[in-house]
Amino acid sequence: MTKLRGFTLIELILVLVLLGILAAVALPRLQLGSQFEQRLQADNLVGLLRLAQLRAMNDPKALTNDIGFKQCGRVVIAKNGFSLSKDCNSAVLLTNEQLKSAEQQGLFLGKTGLNITVEPTSFTLPLVLQFGKEPDNAADKNYLSEDSRLGRPFINDTRLARPLEITIGGKTVHIETEGYIHAP
Repeated sequence: MTKLRGFTLIELILVLVLLGILAAVALPRLQLGSQFEQRLQADNLVGLLRLAQLRAMNDPKALTNDIGFKQCGRVVIAKNGFSLSKDCNSAVLLTNEQLKSAEQQGLFLGKTGLNITVEPTSFTLPLVLQFGKEPDNAADKNYLSEDSRLGRPFINDTRLARPLEITIGGKTVHIETEGYIHAP
């Protein structure tokens, strides 16, 4: 009499169930490609916008021209990327070298090589987004304006009249008129 070797039906079913669970859990996390990278950058944009908002809400000099990007509260949104304003005065992104240098230091200051769209389309890219404004009176330069204290969004020195939507890789970042930033 020869003894047959092989797997039992229970063992085969158990292996199939484990493979099914693994596939259901692991495969969605393995989304690779530029779409995933772009969607990740939408989340990074939310963080950078909140950083700029906090700077503007806490530092009277965060919206001062030529302050430098380490203190600046302005974010530039262009067709191909976003970053803190290079000199806190213009609609110029930080250079790739500056972004790489900051990344090596553990800082995230922006990203280039993206495909960005903005709604409403009445805004033309690049645009400078800031939260608050400088005080109107020169004597009050050491104090925050009311708009800065509340973190209200401004685009190119004009207060946001309706919500702004910035789309990167199919994911939309919403900026409400009173300053709430979210990306569902």
